[in-house]
Amino acid sequence: MKKNVFLFLLSFVALTVCAQDPVEYNGLWYTLDANNTTATVVANPTGDGYSGEVVIPDAVEYGGKSYDVTRVGDEAFCGTNILSVTTGNKMEWIGNRAFAYSTVASAVIGKDVTVGAFAFYDCRRLADVIIGNGEDSEYYCSIGESAFHHCTSLSSVILGKSVSSIDASVFFDCKNLKDVYCLRDNIWGYGVNFFDRDNLENMTLHFPKTAPSYAYNSFPWSSFKEAEKMESSELVKCATPQITYANGVVSFTCETEGVEFVSHIEVDEAWFFNSLNSSAPLNFTVSVFAVKKGCLRSETAVDAYSIDGFNHVVNSNAFKDGDVNKDGKVNVGDHVKLSEIILAKGK
Repeated sequence: MKKNVFLFLLSFVALTVCAQDPVEYNGLWYTLDANNTTATVVANPTGDGYSGEVVIPDAVEYGGKSYDVTRVGDEAFCGTNILSVTTGNKMEWIGNRAFAYSTVASAVIGKDVTVGAFAFYDCRRLADVIIGNGEDSEYYCSIGESAFHHCTSLSSVILGKSVSSIDASVFFDCKNLKDVYCLRDNIWGYGVNFFDRDNLENMTLHFPKTAPSYAYNSFPWSSFKEAEKMESSELVKCATPQITYANGVVSFTCETEGVEFVSHIEVDEAWFFNSLNSSAPLNFTVSVFAVKKGCLRSETAVDAYSIDGFNHVVNSNAFKDGDVNKDGKVNVGDHVKLSEIILAKGK
């Protein structure tokens, strides 16, 4: 019995030594696999979560070694206040519920990735998705069950040439989904119900003119309201927006016609708690990119601005410093209200 207890203790010690704490690299946290020299993106262990644009690199450097970033862990960005995500070319796996309930508005997912179940579930701001954006079909990209279920703002989806399988209910309850672009000549998933049947009558399927005649003749592809052949499966990229600021209002323009803008404003946290007692101006950073159905999203434009005399918008003796929306609290809701004011949407 003593021998067994001793062996158990040795096993426990070995597990403890092998367990690896997350490390930070350029704003993201990773666990590292030294044996395979690979890295997995994980949730921020500080409890602060992630925000803004997320660009996952091909590799990270730590301790003199390079680690390929191949995975996003389960729930790594779940519920976070992020604007967009772009994965690197080495990405192989996006975990279950990895981005669920987050504020992500745009997602660009690589050419050789398995997207886990419920990965973007209930991302209600998500408007633009590009999956499997490889130049050919030799790669394998699959989309797990309910990955984009209840993404109610999603209006168009681009399924790239490497997308090879889609599980059930992936695009259920995406009531605003109107355009699906399939860049692969031969479509997969015959008979699998990954779109809402009720919404198919409002959707248009766009597919390559080079596709064989049988490729789109079965469910669900045959149930779309319309099917249009694309002259080319090479997509146009939206031009990078221009940011202008005048008279307290930020505005955006773009050379590509018919785009929609996805913007984000970052304000210095300290300003919210010192707005009455400080004469310093309000400094903020604006980032914006353009999206358009059937096009690749633009690069992101970023610019910084400063406003003097902004105190009158946010305070009176009855409210706390930084309580922009006058609800008696200083929290994320005040950031949202301030963004609306700067973009001239507030009243």
